[in-house]
Amino acid sequence: MRLYITGADGSLGKALTRELSNDPRTADWPVLGVSVTDFDIGDEHAVTASIESFRPDVVLHLAAISIVAACETDTELALRVNVAGVHQVAEACRRTGSRMVYISSDYVFDGVSAPEDDYRETDVPNPLSLYALTKLAGEQIAERVPEHLVVRTSWLFGGAAENNDDVLATIRSAERGEGQELIDDQYSRPTYTVDLARALIHLITLDEFPTGILHVANRNRATRYELGAHALHEYDSELHAEHPPTAVSFDDCTFVGGRPKVSVLNTDRLARLGMTMPTWQDAVARHCADLRDEAESRKVTA
Repeated sequence: MRLYITGADGSLGKALTRELSNDPRTADWPVLGVSVTDFDIGDEHAVTASIESFRPDVVLHLAAISIVAACETDTELALRVNVAGVHQVAEACRRTGSRMVYISSDYVFDGVSAPEDDYRETDVPNPLSLYALTKLAGEQIAERVPEHLVVRTSWLFGGAAENNDDVLATIRSAERGEGQELIDDQYSRPTYTVDLARALIHLITLDEFPTGILHVANRNRATRYELGAHALHEYDSELHAEHPPTAVSFDDCTFVGGRPKVSVLNTDRLARLGMTMPTWQDAVARHCADLRDEAESRKVTA
């Protein structure tokens, strides 16, 4: 099977590329990863030429502006990447007969009347920000591809950019001797890029390609504070004792762009497809172990 990955240089793209090469089911598959350094995802001719040249069986569209505030402050770029870019990819998939996997977000929900059993794929979205609106628009565009899969996920961590990774931001802040305020009454399901990548591989290797909308997230809900405090303690308990994060209320915070207070995703459909995600606590432990190994490697080579 031939795979084409947009946003290959992002945290999820890097995790997916690495896991594809490590998984014996996919290690020999031809994979082409592209990013903004290759071409503008909103450029119809560039996207079409690239996808039509490679003729992929599946296109995994990961490229996006995923920072809420960045979408609000640069609406033109957000619309070009998160809406026009999805359109170009979807149209290329239609022309080549490729299946399309589109990554969406828990932020398509408003959190106002969150169900007791968490948000299911059939619940009605109500975006609160431009970012969320663009992700919902992307879902609707992806649905034009005959064989499409919309994967909604939440609170990704495991990257290298502090402005888009709560776990990394909390650890790096403490290492600088800075305190950090984290919200303790906003709930979702933190998700590790590695585990999401493994779930995507599971889905595209199924005998029957799943279509429609699917929620994928690590098990157990958490607040931003619970996630950050747990991760910092897991990474370095002494650092946690010296520079612990401070819990603050969602209602006391000022945001650029609205966001849901509760956006916990129900993953029952994923379980029925044979995939049980690890808990976010387990994921944090593995991620922090990797961060410690990286820190030790830097010391040895310094």
